[in-house]
Amino acid sequence: MIKPIFIRTARAVCAQDSFSSNDLLQPVRTLSGNRFTYLEPNYQDYFTIMQLRRMSRITRLGLVTAIECLRDAGDTQPEAIITGTGKGSLTDTEKFIHSVREFAEGTLNPSPFIQSTYNSLNGLIGLHHQINSYNSTYVHSGFSLEHALLDAAFQLNEQSIQTALVGSFEEMTPEHYIIKEKLDFWKKEIDGPDAIMKSSPGAISGEGSFFFFLDYQQGAAPLQLVDLTLLFEPGEGAVLHAMDSMLEQHGLGWDQLDVYLSGRNQDSRYEHYYEKVEQRLSATTHQLHFKHLSGEFDTAAGFGLWSAVRMAEKNQLFPSMIRKQGSTQSMDYMLLYNQYYGKQHSIYLLKKT
Repeated sequence: MIKPIFIRTARAVCAQDSFSSNDLLQPVRTLSGNRFTYLEPNYQDYFTIMQLRRMSRITRLGLVTAIECLRDAGDTQPEAIITGTGKGSLTDTEKFIHSVREFAEGTLNPSPFIQSTYNSLNGLIGLHHQINSYNSTYVHSGFSLEHALLDAAFQLNEQSIQTALVGSFEEMTPEHYIIKEKLDFWKKEIDGPDAIMKSSPGAISGEGSFFFFLDYQQGAAPLQLVDLTLLFEPGEGAVLHAMDSMLEQHGLGWDQLDVYLSGRNQDSRYEHYYEKVEQRLSATTHQLHFKHLSGEFDTAAGFGLWSAVRMAEKNQLFPSMIRKQGSTQSMDYMLLYNQYYGKQHSIYLLKKT
């Protein structure tokens, strides 16, 4: 259990047009093929051509997301930079491995190796803004973003820091897609843009970069992170028990949840987790989902959290996310539940300020 912290600003770059206006613009991009890919910003608004030549795809994306998040917060000197990523820069990792094989471990270009390390983006953010504070990266698969948030929350609770930039970033390469396809990560039959809404084994691949500016004081923050619970390979009962305990600790009942954000991805192997939770929800609760817009990846919960921040700030639900309309007119309490292939389960309790 953590003490509540506040999310002042949030930024996202993903498969949807979420970056230009920091909103989920309509109409949303539909699935083409069996992968959701980044809708990339105009990098020349941020970097020179020489700088771009030295940066990999994921570092460009992550750095631009962080720059705008800090700009929105009006603070370019956070007291901590903490990120989470499941895979880091896959492009550079693959490039380095291929060069090792091609040149028989001889004379190699060090740049792909340097940029393939998981913390290279953190270093770039620090260099770009000349920040010398606490800087850390978590690489814990489906818990990567959550561990970054918990690290920041503990330090903010102790008031060893007052602000923190927390984010996540993932990319998918064609080669890594094939590897995961052989491991049955993805749906086999894609017969059109509506395939992602059909329940069948596997998910749709995605990628995304999300950053949040956290503060220990409320100020103008639109959303409060009240609590965050992580579970590893739980049964359905353990998930429900964790949610019951979380709500009870904060004096809440299921009927007091105004918005439920689900990481449901129509993978029939794990639908039962979400179905059991939805059976507990009141008819007043708005039920939303988000992976039909982003796809599945290690830190996809970041898209759900970004959506919660923006909806709280606008005091309006994103229509394209509504799975089942509730009757409540308020958006005070939100529950975000995400699981990653049945192993890592995260439960967020959020409150509109």
